[in-house]
Amino acid sequence: MALPVYPAELPIPLRDDYRIARGEGRFNSKTDAGPGNIRGRFSSVVDNVNFSTMLDATQRGRFDWFYTQETKKGAFPFLMANHSEDAMCWLDENEQPLLFEDGTPVLLTETWLVQFNGLPNYLPHDIYWNVSFTLMVMP
Repeated sequence: MALPVYPAELPIPLRDDYRIARGEGRFNSKTDAGPGNIRGRFSSVVDNVNFSTMLDATQRGRFDWFYTQETKKGAFPFLMANHSEDAMCWLDENEQPLLFEDGTPVLLTETWLVQFNGLPNYLPHDIYWNVSFTLMVMP
């Protein structure tokens, strides 16, 4: 079975609510005197991303289908573009965009393997829906 992909027809996240929280992979042990010792505990940790987007009725239906049918109400992981760095231009040492031979810029793209961390929240806003959820970015 192929992994589901977050629908490309849905809008990108709202910048005000978009947050990336790095996972804690360190262990802090207390000592008798002085500062505690900090060492690595895990080599891979899960990062959390707060995601919020504004959807119309058709887009909300598409999101609901994706959530309930394709990810089985968040039980399955899926692929999603990293919206914090997606489609940024690579720059050279002079801070000029790197270009392909045909003149199009070389873009940075990254795909995350993510899973829903909790249930999506729906908040009506005029004729739109503000849909927010937290994602776990798998290492």
